[in-house]
Amino acid sequence: MIKGVNLFSGIGRKLLCWFLLLSILPIMVVAILTYRYARETIKNELINEEAFIAEGIKNHILTILNAGEYSSQFFASDEFIRRHLEMLNNNPDNKHIIRKFNDYMVYKTNLNKDFYETFVLNPAGIIVASSNKKSIGRIEFGADYFTYGKHGTYVKDVYMDENTGEYSIAFAAPVLKKRGDKFLGVLVIRFNANRLNEIVTGKKTGIKDDAGSFLRRGMTSEAYIVNKNYMLITSSRFKENAILKQQSKTEPVTIALHYGKEVTGVYKNYMDKSVIGATRYLKKTGWILLVETEESEAYSPISKFKNRAITVVGICIVAVIFISFFVSRGIINPIILLVNGMKRVAQGDLNFRLETNLKDELGELTASFNLMTDDVKDSREKLLKLKADLEERKEYLESILRYANELIFTLDTHGNFTFINPKIKDWNYSEEELIGQHFSSILPDKQRKNIDQIIYNSSARIFEIEVLDKQKYTRNILLSTSLIKNIKGQLISILGVAGDVTEFRRLEKKLVQSDRLASIGQLVAGIAHEVNNPIGVIYLYSTESLKLYEKVTNSLKLVSSIPISDNANQLTEVINNLDKGTNTESRKDALKIELLHIVDDLNKYCKELVQINNVVNKHRAFLYEYLEGSVKESVRCKDLISGLLDFSRQKEPEMGMSNVNDLIDNVLNVVEKQYRKEKIEVVRMLENNIPDIMMDARQMEQVIINIANNAVLAMKEAVGKAEHLGTLRKGELTIGSRFHPEREYVEIFIKDTGIGISKNDLSRIFDPFFTTRKDGKGTGLGLSISYGIVKMHDGSIEVESEVWKGTTFKIFLPLKAKKEQEMSVVKL
Repeated sequence: MIKGVNLFSGIGRKLLCWFLLLSILPIMVVAILTYRYARETIKNELINEEAFIAEGIKNHILTILNAGEYSSQFFASDEFIRRHLEMLNNNPDNKHIIRKFNDYMVYKTNLNKDFYETFVLNPAGIIVASSNKKSIGRIEFGADYFTYGKHGTYVKDVYMDENTGEYSIAFAAPVLKKRGDKFLGVLVIRFNANRLNEIVTGKKTGIKDDAGSFLRRGMTSEAYIVNKNYMLITSSRFKENAILKQQSKTEPVTIALHYGKEVTGVYKNYMDKSVIGATRYLKKTGWILLVETEESEAYSPISKFKNRAITVVGICIVAVIFISFFVSRGIINPIILLVNGMKRVAQGDLNFRLETNLKDELGELTASFNLMTDDVKDSREKLLKLKADLEERKEYLESILRYANELIFTLDTHGNFTFINPKIKDWNYSEEELIGQHFSSILPDKQRKNIDQIIYNSSARIFEIEVLDKQKYTRNILLSTSLIKNIKGQLISILGVAGDVTEFRRLEKKLVQSDRLASIGQLVAGIAHEVNNPIGVIYLYSTESLKLYEKVTNSLKLVSSIPISDNANQLTEVINNLDKGTNTESRKDALKIELLHIVDDLNKYCKELVQINNVVNKHRAFLYEYLEGSVKESVRCKDLISGLLDFSRQKEPEMGMSNVNDLIDNVLNVVEKQYRKEKIEVVRMLENNIPDIMMDARQMEQVIINIANNAVLAMKEAVGKAEHLGTLRKGELTIGSRFHPEREYVEIFIKDTGIGISKNDLSRIFDPFFTTRKDGKGTGLGLSISYGIVKMHDGSIEVESEVWKGTTFKIFLPLKAKKEQEMSVVKL
């Protein structure tokens, strides 16, 4: 505690002298210190004021620049502008389109009073549409805004337009086709550069002097902007026609341009006068904003303050001399105590208390001071506790929103986003992109008609709807909305919680496909078992028929080869011999006649046998063809049954470490020549960093060949239809590989330029017996068997197809470490 100080003693005169000395000396010291403190304070306040003004102007300028860039981007993405620019590129002489386009440019320009002109350049750099008809047809191929605006948003520095004589800023943005990012042209907004003058001089800003005084103050205060070429781009208070003519190569400008640093303090300006100022560097355009006041004017309040301080000190000294005679100890001491106590409390010592025995007003003042200190202490403790509690709750709520596994958002009463948690990044959006956008902006067209039912639904229901991510891919979400109302029952906001179930739905479809294929596989196994036996019998009978046919043919050949005619000749010779050795003439004649009859019969039989042999020879070829066809059909039936059995049995693959690139090379080495004969160009796109994986190489070769053969047939069909229509179409088969380390998968992709697969057929291509071939040659089992093989490898197949453009099959096979292979070998 501070105790009272007795300023008087028994020696009145001596005490008075010391009192006067001690009174005057502090006054002088305080006056000097106050002057120095005031001088530094005023200087610092002035510098801070200049910095505050500079920061305010900088933010205002950045707001305009950002708005200009946004306007150019927004205009460039306008579907009307895209469509009409594309039509003009294709038909530049269409006057109707030009007129509509120009009217639309006028409409866009009138949206902002500071837009001088809005025009569009085609890819050749020619203005094809403008809010100023005089500009149409002007070639701007070498202009900055066309050269750089083709590649992205561009801001052209302040310049004087040669055609209008107006100081302008140009904002340019490329116009791209909505799909495919085809370059259509450049959209340019010519902005009123005099707007910068209004900002730096404070005109039309509505800012009052007591808020930092953006207006030009006094006689020497000035704010201006210098570009990266050291030229003023705003007017000067002291020089006429300074824009783009007056150079300001001063120290703060050089520091900002070379090092990107901002300066605050005392320096020389472009007129070589010492000023107090502050600079701000606008990195986006390379501009330097300077706010300055000449040092002589800035320090004029300090001189006035010094004169006033001297006057006040003199008066105080005189007053002290007179008052010292009349001031009592009881007044001075409590006041000193109270002042010291206030200083300590002001410094933060809230435990300090004053002790006094006075019963007058000073005593009451001291008691009030102590009571006030107690209240301040209690209030401060409560505020600190409340602040800590609020910060803890804020951090807790922010953590909930930040780490929530669901998308949480709020909408205003019009359905526009007002808050989105970071989960939206899973859809490749950022929070800033969607804030202020309507909820329907992320919905596909078919969902937008039900927008009111979705977001304004008062009942507690969960909807499954489709949304579009930033890449325009469809996602399935479960959406729950809650209406937030005030105490009057008025709607003030809408809270939404969305869960992404896209992957769940995809797996659900695959599960249904697998279940369906498993059921069909069981059915096929039964059919194959029942049909295989009779087909085997048919095959047996056919082969036996061929054997019997060979036996009959051989027998007939043997009969036809009997020398009956030779025997007849021998009998004739015998008859001749009998003529020589027989005496009875009648006996000879009878024997001769009998033998002649035998010869005739033998000749007759010989002719009949020859005729039979001719008949057999004539029809043998047909009989052989029929029997051989029966055998071939039996073999074909057995192959079909074998394929069905392979499909139903799901044979376990013989796993081993193999490389996908080697596998693809082996397949193409076998089939590439045949494909080239079919006029199909084969392209290999194999990555070099593909690791070895566990797989059955023979089965995976079968999968690649099945898909590649289907692709070749589809391309031949497409080429044939193109020739029929009188157009040229090239068949190109691309087979390649990719490695996805983040998913630990190796991808094999097979892409063709064939006829494509319709959406209706795309969901059925893996069904057994399903085929799109119209020649009746396909069994419809190739893709089903391939699907089963990939599934046995714990992989997956994805198909993308568009009619008349082609089809892409993607096979994803998981990585398996070599240790797994070694472990399996040890177990065997």
